[in-house]
Amino acid sequence: MRTPSPILVIGLDGATFDVLRPLIDIGDLPVLGGLVAAGAHGLLDSVIPPITPTAWSSFLTGKEPGKHGIYDFHVFDPRLRRTSFITSRALREPTLWELLTRAGRRVAVVNLPMMFPPPTDAGTVVSGFDTPSTSAPFTHPPELREEILARYPDYRFVATPPADDENLVRPGSLEAFAAAAERTIDQRAGVALELLGRGPWDVCMLHVQDTDALQHRGWRFLAQPDRYPEQWERLRRVYRRLDAHLGTLLAAAPRDALTVVLSDHGFGPYTGSVYPNVLLERWGYLSWRGRTRERLARSLRKRLARLGLRPKGPSREASWIARSRARTLEGTLPLRWRRTRAYVPISDIYGQLFLNARGREPDGVVEPGAASAALREEIRTRLLAERDPGTGRPVFANVARGEEVYPDDALGRRPDLVLIPEPGFTVSRGLNLRRWLDHHAILSGTHRQQGILIASGPGIRPGPLTRPARITDLAPTILAACGLPVPDDMDGRVLTELFEVPPEVRTAAATGARRGDDAALSDEEEAQVGDPLRALGYLE
Repeated sequence: MRTPSPILVIGLDGATFDVLRPLIDIGDLPVLGGLVAAGAHGLLDSVIPPITPTAWSSFLTGKEPGKHGIYDFHVFDPRLRRTSFITSRALREPTLWELLTRAGRRVAVVNLPMMFPPPTDAGTVVSGFDTPSTSAPFTHPPELREEILARYPDYRFVATPPADDENLVRPGSLEAFAAAAERTIDQRAGVALELLGRGPWDVCMLHVQDTDALQHRGWRFLAQPDRYPEQWERLRRVYRRLDAHLGTLLAAAPRDALTVVLSDHGFGPYTGSVYPNVLLERWGYLSWRGRTRERLARSLRKRLARLGLRPKGPSREASWIARSRARTLEGTLPLRWRRTRAYVPISDIYGQLFLNARGREPDGVVEPGAASAALREEIRTRLLAERDPGTGRPVFANVARGEEVYPDDALGRRPDLVLIPEPGFTVSRGLNLRRWLDHHAILSGTHRQQGILIASGPGIRPGPLTRPARITDLAPTILAACGLPVPDDMDGRVLTELFEVPPEVRTAAATGARRGDDAALSDEEEAQVGDPLRALGYLE
């Protein structure tokens, strides 16, 4: 039996070997490259959909989305036809940090999503980019917030591109974005280093959101260095800076510490958007109140702005969008429900399609049973048959039945169909477009299913992973490595193949779901969280 070692966890949001491997090969990332060379490494499968809140919730709980209930940045309840922005309170399942803390282990977590508001029973917490602002109580214990702001008065949770040049086209935009990313990485690493000095810790985690942010808007620079040599060189400096910080953290950690580096998903080129609601309208499954009303509303807002009666800035518009999303879908999806049989209300990367089911939804029109099953299969077949007019290739890699993707659905929120686009595309719920498929003029980046996993340190078996690993495997593996039992309702497994001498794998009865709170943010806080997410391309 091995003696439990302290564990340092590094989360590189959206990291992919497609970007990291070339940088390692040219010597830009000696610390990360050393971990790969000395340790175990391989691909890490994410969940469906492979997006930040869903994937990190699965990391935190060791469970698939059907159990923890987070499918997206918003909780959508078809029974109420209502959305609200997710927070840590929306998680119904106990997290890894809570389980470790209950067992007497000392935990510190810096910048991880799904940790706002900071839980009070999960160790020392500095919440991540889903925090509304530094005015919010973003730490536990609360006094840590004042310490951080005293050291970093300009503390930010994630870097975003310039609001007026999100695609980084104009000279100076990339420099401003890269410099902001470096500043946030400096701050985050500084906080983690300070907390490491207050050890000893059993598990300490630093999460870096800026790898994801840079790839979203700067993918073409990373993927095409010969075409964009100056931009490529600038981004190399950001990654070198990140690697240097990792070296400092490793030097500050105990010598016998295990180091785990992972990403919540991978990344790849983003070439276009699919609008399934437009198809549903064309096919007669969906009816909405029309473009005329939307154009009039936009025209009125512009006229009021010109008259000085309505601010032009994005924060007011974001607040308006947040209010409409928090209360109902009417503001963003103005449907004639009595004439609608199917619709897509949620669409961050992948799409979630719901039937307007009688008995489940207000104004439901689709009868349950055979009629519902037949309609779902009809729509599924038609979506799978759609082709890109330019290439003749399918636009959907799969249109999966909800119960196949999410066999557990304790909260009654699972979609009837999950729309999984072909690589390069994402799904949008937009309706006010004349076309159902939009090819982007400027190449950016979006999420892929496979991220990275690296484990290094005493007792780790070096070399490529011998079995597929999933992000749900990390929670049970960390619990076992800390000498603790694994709850028997976790979907992940202990990655025993990482260890030369595997930890003992014991199970314990699950503690059960807890009461959650979906609507945990005010309208103003939703707007504050939504601004950076829109700037990075997550939200419409």
